[in-house]
Amino acid sequence: MAEEQLKMLIDYQNEYRNNLNSDMSAGMTSNRWINYQQFIQTLEKAITQHRQQLNQWTQKVDIALNSWREKKQRLQAWQTLQERQSTAALLAENRLDQKKMDEFAQRAAMRKPE
Repeated sequence: MAEEQLKMLIDYQNEYRNNLNSDMSAGMTSNRWINYQQFIQTLEKAITQHRQQLNQWTQKVDIALNSWREKKQRLQAWQTLQERQSTAALLAENRLDQKKMDEFAQRAAMRKPE
């Protein structure tokens, strides 16, 4: 939207300059020429200010995006660590269950008369 506004200002300035050239070809008073020049200067100032504001916004967006990316990367690292920890805990629990089952089976085999 801000880029569109800047483009509109530039287009308007170009259109106004074209009108100035046409009017100069047809002949114009010095007062009218001065008015054209003053208005074109006003448009140039507005365009410059708009560009500066757009650059500031762009920088702020870039900073925010970089911050977001860093935080997202840290979150993903923590999620990976959590997944690894959960997997390790589940594996340890499964090993413990298997060990208990093996011990139970071994005791049961020892009690069986042959």
